[in-house]
Amino acid sequence: MSELDSVEIEQTKQAIAKCLEQIKVNPNSANLYTDLGDLYRQQQQWQLAIKNYRQAIKIEPDLAGVHHRLATVLEKNGNQNLASNHLYEALQLQPQAFGAEQRYQLGQTLASQKKPAKAIACYRLAIESQPTFDLAYWSLAELLLQQNKSERAVEVYRQGVKYNPENPDFTFALASALAAQQKWVRACNNFQRTAELKPSGKVYAQWGIAKYELGEYPEAQRHLQQAVKLEPTAEIYYYLGLIELELEQPEGAIASWKQAIALRQDYFLAYYQLGLLWQNQQQWQEALAAYRQVIALRADFIPVLVNLGLVQRQLEQFDLAISCYRQAIERLEPGSTLEAHAFAGYQQTLESHPQITAILYYQYGKLLRARGRFPRAIAGFSQALKLDPYFKNTYIDLQYTPIDNSQFPQLIEVYRQIVREHPEITIAWGNLGDALTQQDRVAEAIECYQTGSYQQAIQTNPDLASLDWSKPKKRGPDFIIAGASKSGTSSIYYYLSRHPQILLSHKKELDFYWQHYSRGVDWYLAHFPSITDRPDFLTGEATPNYLRFPQVAQRIKTTFPQTKIIILLRNPVDRAISWHYHKVNSGLTKLDLPTAIATEIERLATVTEAEIINTGFYNPDNIMSSLYIYKIKPWIETLGRDQFLILKSEDFYLNPQNNMAKVFEFLNLPVNELEKYPTVNAGSYRPTDPEIRATLANYFAPYNKQLESYLGMEFNWE
Repeated sequence: MSELDSVEIEQTKQAIAKCLEQIKVNPNSANLYTDLGDLYRQQQQWQLAIKNYRQAIKIEPDLAGVHHRLATVLEKNGNQNLASNHLYEALQLQPQAFGAEQRYQLGQTLASQKKPAKAIACYRLAIESQPTFDLAYWSLAELLLQQNKSERAVEVYRQGVKYNPENPDFTFALASALAAQQKWVRACNNFQRTAELKPSGKVYAQWGIAKYELGEYPEAQRHLQQAVKLEPTAEIYYYLGLIELELEQPEGAIASWKQAIALRQDYFLAYYQLGLLWQNQQQWQEALAAYRQVIALRADFIPVLVNLGLVQRQLEQFDLAISCYRQAIERLEPGSTLEAHAFAGYQQTLESHPQITAILYYQYGKLLRARGRFPRAIAGFSQALKLDPYFKNTYIDLQYTPIDNSQFPQLIEVYRQIVREHPEITIAWGNLGDALTQQDRVAEAIECYQTGSYQQAIQTNPDLASLDWSKPKKRGPDFIIAGASKSGTSSIYYYLSRHPQILLSHKKELDFYWQHYSRGVDWYLAHFPSITDRPDFLTGEATPNYLRFPQVAQRIKTTFPQTKIIILLRNPVDRAISWHYHKVNSGLTKLDLPTAIATEIERLATVTEAEIINTGFYNPDNIMSSLYIYKIKPWIETLGRDQFLILKSEDFYLNPQNNMAKVFEFLNLPVNELEKYPTVNAGSYRPTDPEIRATLANYFAPYNKQLESYLGMEFNWE
């Protein structure tokens, strides 16, 4: 180090010491802190310089020079984000200190840092300083468009044209912005002005497209033909084909679309238009090839599936057509026009199919039900039963599909025809009873239930036919699986049905104690085989929605208080999600999961505990029905804890054999082990966003602790 450098360092130290002494005397002097910051900056003591500049600004926020110096130091210290903020403050306080280029570059920096409001202000100041600054116009307009402020972007381009009237880039940008707003006439005027200033293929192409949108096809064609001469692109040929089709020049349209494909092999829209044209001309093979090419390029382009279905139907490729319609419907928004076309095509394909089967109508009914089209779903299911009366899944889905009153007479006749010809189909007797019940023909319904229960029991064990069957049944069920829904109730019901001393109700969910209580006890008991009045047999049912209603517990106590209650409880996060998708697949809700969860959390914040306890259903109800503490407590208070067996679903699935041993012990029955324990009626749905799971887990956590404390059980749902 030279002697001169040593002297300068010493002088700086002395100056710093003097500043510090002066600050002690005058601590509110922004100038002193500024001077001290300058001295530390000379020594490259960046943190101390930053500290003192900040103190100066704290005392006097409008010191433009200090903001500028602080920005410089922050940048040297590697903090570009804060540096740009202070540079922006300096610009706002003293704009004359910044040239147009500096203002623009600061705008670029702020835009890259996701600070659009500040970036926009910088661009505007750059234009104010230099009205011909084209880059500032482009950047400002682009940023405004990104924020969906298209009107403001148009005004920016207008200003650019005003100050740069002979610059074709500005008139073209203005025309393009107006076209994006579908202001076609004004766009055309500016495209024309651009073409006069500087003709190009791009200008004529956009001008031609705008004329096409206005329906001025001859002019549009001329402009696009001019564009092709100057700068041919696939897009130009694509629109030229659309125009030629409007002008009734199909051969020209075909040639143009083929030229578009020659220029761009992946131009799927050109293939699609070719397919539509050939479809209209009934050139089915050509249309088929074009549509398949579209799918190869863009499998997510739904309209092509609907049209491909039609073409495949014409070519008698019925199963492929059905597959296309199904894929389209599953991807389309409910209620859309295209969805209606897809369903219509699906129906027409089924009616044309020479080898129609029950499964095809059943799948159609399921799809209709998932979209909330219940009357048509019922018609589809009915058709499936006419084709195959032994198709059990159809009966089950009919049990869970809302039926319009006008459809009951026809449906009753379908069931009557089946039981006349096939009295051994026990589930048909049950469904007939349900339909008659809905028509308030209770006595007829009871006969159907009794017949179905008897037939089901003797088919399971033919030796039972030789025993003395009392009629009607007198004793209530020995057990009820009361919940929770989507927690394994179908599996436990199946395992119980395999025990030689258990004869279950003719179907799983009777819903007597809530929906049908007014039908009377005789109606209820008709669902169980009367042989179970004997002490060597047990019977029961499973209605997992019972747990939602405290009134059900009181009604059980009033009618058959000896009935034992089995409950399975699943992690409420998983149960809530599974219940949501169950309703989606059943056509009972159209909400997506995030919306459903957010809506319900907001609603639950406004209700009381009493309202949660006494509310059975509302939409959405994914969370409420998983707040087990509010659902179980009233039941136990009514019936007593000894009346209940409560199992954790996760343990039940993990080790069904051991858990079924607990069930049989609870029912005072010998253990009946199975070779296999299949999972019955398991739902399937896409993986859930971890954030939604975390939201639900946090929401349920305090209620889970209350449940564990009340029941004296550990569930450890994390």
